[in-house]
Amino acid sequence: MIEFAVAFALWLLILSASGAVATLVAGRWAKKAGFAMQLTMFSLSLAVIELMGGPERFCPDVGSKYIPQAVVLGFGASLIINLLEGNPSVPMEEFMPEGVERLVLLLILAPLGEETFTRGLIEGYLLSYDHFWSAILFSALLFALPHWRAYEGSKRQKIGVVGGAFVLGSLAGYLFVLGGIIPAIVLHSSANLAGLIVLRFKEKNRN
Repeated sequence: MIEFAVAFALWLLILSASGAVATLVAGRWAKKAGFAMQLTMFSLSLAVIELMGGPERFCPDVGSKYIPQAVVLGFGASLIINLLEGNPSVPMEEFMPEGVERLVLLLILAPLGEETFTRGLIEGYLLSYDHFWSAILFSALLFALPHWRAYEGSKRQKIGVVGGAFVLGSLAGYLFVLGGIIPAIVLHSSANLAGLIVLRFKEKNRN
């Protein structure tokens, strides 16, 4: 099981490096920290994938198959998860950009960076050793854990956020096995879109 230790070490290394860059950027431009973190995560993940054998080792397939399923699964699952939360946690506002920049971060950069990292690198590495469900679930767990610190709210609300992220990460991981990185990115993006819609709806109802 040494490959799981290696996968965890890679996750910790890239997450720490991305967080350090985000912290440096946040010192001057708090609203740009998310952009810095996602771009660093994406770049480092691609570099490690290339150094460890290239995309052909890590990605089971690259194509447009399963994109409709990714949209439906991501949006539907996220909608249910967010509606079940009475008072959902929200991202840390001091680091969250507004308007179009928020949409770019949550619908493009975060899915691209986080899926390349947790699915493309971590899950892809474990799949290369013929793990299946353990690769999907382990990468989903590593994907979910950072959501604890990224969101504001009570302990119970944060547990809900981490649990929801684990479910979505598992779905993305399964689609990654079936159709490669693109369906995983699309699922992540559609899930974030559903979350934004529910959050906006609940904010309007409170006002």
